[in-house]
Amino acid sequence: MLSKMRPPSPNRKKEVRLKRGPWTAEEDKLLTAYIQKHGYGSWGSLPHKAGLERCGKSCRLRWINYLRPYIKRGKFSLEEEQTIIQLHAFLGNRWSAIAAHLPKRTDNEIKNHWNTHLKKRLIKMGIDPMTHKPSTSPSPKNGSNLSHMTQWESARLQAEARLVRE
Repeated sequence: MLSKMRPPSPNRKKEVRLKRGPWTAEEDKLLTAYIQKHGYGSWGSLPHKAGLERCGKSCRLRWINYLRPYIKRGKFSLEEEQTIIQLHAFLGNRWSAIAAHLPKRTDNEIKNHWNTHLKKRLIKMGIDPMTHKPSTSPSPKNGSNLSHMTQWESARLQAEARLVRE
């Protein structure tokens, strides 16, 4: 059977191999300098104009999550952590909505902090991180009853979640 595929067009652009993996300091400088001078406009055409061999999505994520000058980096404050827990109880995993309440923090950074620290802390306290209510099956380390401190923290989180809803 004959194939109905057309031969490649001689006018077709040669595909450029895009770079993958970690960004270099030089690439960061190129991206930052280009955006500061021209703005970001179309992320699809930006890499070529900036002299980068990356895709537009990679450039956009690098800028939004790491290179923007006003991003707050480093350890989360106790107030920020409490805000994340309260908003997660109300909004669930809507990280960009939660980030809107934490100036200068990115949704990606908040999501990572939740998954690596806060979620585990709630589990350790005997609180289900999805429902924000006491766990129905306490861990064997904690015994059959939740500690007084865990019960108090659970009640406080539930009260704060109700306040956020109102």
